[in-house]
Amino acid sequence: MKFRFALFAWLLLAIALAGCGSQAPAFHGTLLQPPLAVADFALTNQDGQTMHLNDFRGSPTLLFFGYTNCPDACPITLAQFKQIRGTLGADAARVRFVFVTVDPARDTPAQMKQYLANFDPTFIGLTAAPETLAQVYHAYGISVEKIMPSEHAQHGMPGMVAHTSSVFLLDDQGQVRLIYTDIPWQDVATDLRFFLTKSA
Repeated sequence: MKFRFALFAWLLLAIALAGCGSQAPAFHGTLLQPPLAVADFALTNQDGQTMHLNDFRGSPTLLFFGYTNCPDACPITLAQFKQIRGTLGADAARVRFVFVTVDPARDTPAQMKQYLANFDPTFIGLTAAPETLAQVYHAYGISVEKIMPSEHAQHGMPGMVAHTSSVFLLDDQGQVRLIYTDIPWQDVATDLRFFLTKSA
């Protein structure tokens, strides 16, 4: 999926500045310089409580957009989140792992709570009204497309949702600093330790 223009422009800027003598370490994801600040949104977590994206300030955060009926990218990414959390030791409590649905019609808070518990009950699942989620997707450059193959519809099977599968690393100020696509989880964990040190 292609990113929307706004985020694409940030990526171009990050690439252009990559060799400009920055003191930042050699990160494994795409570094955004300057960081991307996004608007705050009110969403509902898997316990039915209202949360704001700004609530994650003060802690580095890994953010992923997906859905509980996803057959591939979503469970793989959440399993990697579990491995990252496990390798951080005591520092894991200082990191937020956040899963925002791209399928609000089916991903109720209860459904997400049950699903995320299969990976780690500390993971945060978020949903909202479709119009609110559309604004969140736009802010992060997330493309979402519902796919309903005819054979699925005929047999009453759930449709698929094609979506951007990148992972976003937010610093303790809630700004997007790194974007990952198909990066080994060990490398993400290495980058995350840098931001843990910076926020200590």
